[in-house]
Amino acid sequence: MGIKDELANMRKAMESMTSELHETNMAIRESLKLTSDTIKEMSQNFSVTLENTLKTMQDMKIQMDIRDTIIKSLGIEGMIPDFLKKKK
Repeated sequence: MGIKDELANMRKAMESMTSELHETNMAIRESLKLTSDTIKEMSQNFSVTLENTLKTMQDMKIQMDIRDTIIKSLGIEGMIPDFLKKKK
């Protein structure tokens, strides 16, 4: 085998390695994009869920405040069992 053959083999090996590296880079890029999209979607879902939960909690507090106001205005505050009263 002459030096020309050695160089030709090296060139083929380098071309093959370059092609494999390119494919690996594409796979990594696709994986990172998928991960990024998943994180973005999870973040949006979490934000919506948190917003809905906070709204529900706020509505429940308003309902409890209204109930307490009605009970006080009717003068039946002492007639309500302790387990039904709002904890302060």
